[in-house]
Amino acid sequence: MDVSIIIPTYNGGALLRRTLEAIYRQNTNKTFEVIIIDSCSKPDTTAIFADFPVKWSQIPQSSFNHGATRDMGAEQSAGEFLIFINQDAEPGNDRWLDGMVAPFADPQVLAVQGGIREREDMERFFWDSCGDRFYFTSESKNWIKRYHNMGFSTVNCAIRRSVWQKHPFGRMDISEDKGFQRQIHHQGHEIVYSDAFVYHTHNYNFRQIWRRCQDEGYGWRLVDENYTIGQALRDSFLLSNYKILLKGIKEGKVKQFSEVIYPFLRPTWVYIGNHFNKGLVK
Repeated sequence: MDVSIIIPTYNGGALLRRTLEAIYRQNTNKTFEVIIIDSCSKPDTTAIFADFPVKWSQIPQSSFNHGATRDMGAEQSAGEFLIFINQDAEPGNDRWLDGMVAPFADPQVLAVQGGIREREDMERFFWDSCGDRFYFTSESKNWIKRYHNMGFSTVNCAIRRSVWQKHPFGRMDISEDKGFQRQIHHQGHEIVYSDAFVYHTHNYNFRQIWRRCQDEGYGWRLVDENYTIGQALRDSFLLSNYKILLKGIKEGKVKQFSEVIYPFLRPTWVYIGNHFNKGLVK
């Protein structure tokens, strides 16, 4: 088996179907399998599995863990290369799979980060449509700079099986991808980028973005990234963000209260998660 595609799922519904349809449309000579670890989804999601030749198993929702659940999928797989994607990460074209594994032709390449784009034909959170402005706070920028302008996200990434066996994600509530990146960086290796991309789009409401930012802050603490009060204060008053916000309001692209307050409250929420939260927000 050349490639194993590992997808944790929970109530993925129509977006999961689109992801699976795009996977099975791949124009490739590689042999591949799809491994799904499902956290007790509703029947409308589990019924989708029967429409595709996937291998799937279930765990209690309470047992889901961002690192350990992905490790479980890898343990059940047979591929030489492991691709990890989210249930709502739809491959952008029929060459995605080949593009994700092409860099491994160089035996020195251990892991690959694929592209992540937003769909312009879907309703989306305003700041998601502003490129890397969604992650404007200092802790994200500092991490990227430290790792040679390369992030790592299990939304769309690939790892050599032999490398994963030495450096599994382990139990990580969140930031399992950052933990892996740090592991191999400390071993003197870096991640390479592939243009093979997925569409991954969110339209957060107030509670969702509040939870997302606090969870990010908590996740940064798990990889020893400290977001200081000074950084949070500076980030809250970045003039460039407010210029983008005013432009978005004038163009009618800002439609939610959460989008209006995001430039000010993201730093606050990330700081709270980084320093005070004991786990993920329920």
